[in-house]
Amino acid sequence: MKENRRQRQQTLVKRLVQEAPDSETIAVLLGDFLDSNQPGMELLDDMVACFLEIRDGFKQRMFPSNYPHTPFIPAFGKVAEDRDVAIEKFYSRLIERMMEEIEPLDDPKRSAKLATRERVLEAALGVFSEKGFHVATMDEVAERAGVGKGTLYRHFANKDTLFNELVRQRLEELERKTKAILDGEDDVLTMITKYVRVYFEFFDRNQQLYRLIVQERLDVGAQVQDLYLKQVMRRIPVLRRKVYEASRQGLLKPLDFQTVFYGVMGFIHGIIQKWLAHACSYPLVEELPSVLEVLFYGFVSCSKVDTNTKS
Repeated sequence: MKENRRQRQQTLVKRLVQEAPDSETIAVLLGDFLDSNQPGMELLDDMVACFLEIRDGFKQRMFPSNYPHTPFIPAFGKVAEDRDVAIEKFYSRLIERMMEEIEPLDDPKRSAKLATRERVLEAALGVFSEKGFHVATMDEVAERAGVGKGTLYRHFANKDTLFNELVRQRLEELERKTKAILDGEDDVLTMITKYVRVYFEFFDRNQQLYRLIVQERLDVGAQVQDLYLKQVMRRIPVLRRKVYEASRQGLLKPLDFQTVFYGVMGFIHGIIQKWLAHACSYPLVEELPSVLEVLFYGFVSCSKVDTNTKS
């Protein structure tokens, strides 16, 4: 019964993802899910469990990036009112449950959970990269990680959420390092040099992840694509401002930022594809000098080129 309830909660989250993100629609879906004949305490616990499942859905990037959080507040309030549940009791029980999730940092059980979770993520990376996202199964991930299927599903509701968390967690390292560079005081050319170096070094250490993100992109859907782009490109506004300032100073040409940025990123990913085609047989960072030469000085030897020349 407990497992069936969890499955229904996950189904509710999937329906919420697909429906309009307004409080009225959310309240209707919540009302359809909840059993109005339940005793008061069970109903209260079910509402809290739904809230926590929705929260986990946001954490695991199941909802689109533009899906708002605020409609859930009046929606749960309306459901509580319709079911004669005091909203204060709902919030009180919710806080209790959330506090129960907090475990001491030195708790051996918490350390064991984190170790298991990391082992599952590492196993998933290997299985997905070897077999492809769609062909790989959760059973294979559980076997590779050395955990039971029940343990695997307690950590990750399905293969999509497992993949999302894998990409999110691994890309956090790249985001932290690029943020440190772009928030620094270097001149723009030094900043770009450091940015490309960090990018190459990261994917040199995470070859399997790159294969998954790039080579499986047609299979894993728009949601994961959005996750990847949002994580990696989050600092674009900072870089745009730096480039604009350099253009005003005459250090860079006044070109369209978006066009140049995506063109440069396409060039960089082309270099990485070449590296993959050579079975990653050399350090990717060895490509850095050639990449920077092209980015900063181009590849035409003459000093002037007539871009309007017609054949």
